[in-house]
Amino acid sequence: MAALALIHKGLSPFFNRAILDSDTPLQVKRKKLLISVGVVVFCSTLFPAARSHENTRLVALSCFITLANSAFAIVWMCLFKQQPTEGFMATLMGVYSISIIVADLDSRVLLSSRYWPFFVVLVDMLLVGQYRLRLTYSVVMLCIMWLLIVTLEEIFRFGMFDMEYTPSQSFRNMICDCDNFPCQRSTDNAISVFLMQILVFIVDFICTRGFAAAVLAEKNRILASIETANRIAVSLSRFDLESSAEMLKEAEIPDDLR
Repeated sequence: MAALALIHKGLSPFFNRAILDSDTPLQVKRKKLLISVGVVVFCSTLFPAARSHENTRLVALSCFITLANSAFAIVWMCLFKQQPTEGFMATLMGVYSISIIVADLDSRVLLSSRYWPFFVVLVDMLLVGQYRLRLTYSVVMLCIMWLLIVTLEEIFRFGMFDMEYTPSQSFRNMICDCDNFPCQRSTDNAISVFLMQILVFIVDFICTRGFAAAVLAEKNRILASIETANRIAVSLSRFDLESSAEMLKEAEIPDDLR
C-alpha cells in the first residue's frame, strides 16, 4: 500500500494537469489509467534504450516507437488537455502493438524472454477503461495472429528468422549447434506451445472482462440507488407517499434496500 501511495503521489502532477473539472468519472478513470501506464512504460523503456551499443536494430526501433508513443499520449492529455477517445486509443494501441511485435520478433530470434505478454497489458487496459469491445477484440486477434505467424515460422522456416539481424556465429554456437539458427521446432512441439500461449491469453481476457463487467454493473446499481434515494427524499419532503412507494417499486435497487 505504501508503494502504491508513493507511485500515486509521483503521478499526481500528471493527473492534475490532465484532469479537467468538466470530466466525467469515466474520463477521469481513463486518463489516470493511460497516464499511469504511459509513464511506467516510458520509464521502463529508458534503460534498454540507453544501452544502444548492445541493442540490435529491432530493439532500438521498438524502444523508439514505445518512447515516442508513450510521450505522445502523456503530452496529448497533460499539455493539450485532450480526451483519450476511442479513435485516439485505437491509434495508440496499434502503435504499441507494432512495438511489441518488433521486440518479440527480436527476442524470439535471440531465444531470450518474449515480449508478446505485453499484449495482455493492452487488453486489460482497454477492458478496465470500458472501451468498446470491438477495439479490445482487435488487439486480441492481432496477438493471436502474431503468435500463429511465429509458430508457422518455427515449423516451416519461411525466412522471417533469417534476416540481417540474425546474431553472429559465435553467439549461435552458445545457444544451439544447428545449421539453421534458431533451431527448427517439431510440429507437435510448436503447436503445443502455441495452444498453451493462447490458453493463457484467452483465460486472462475472459477473467478480466468478467471482472470489469461485474464492477461496472455494481457501479451502475450504486448510482441508481443514490439517484432513487434522492428522488424519494424529495417526494417525502413534499409528503408525497404514493410517489415514493411507486419509485421504490420501479427502482433497480437490491431487495434489502426497498
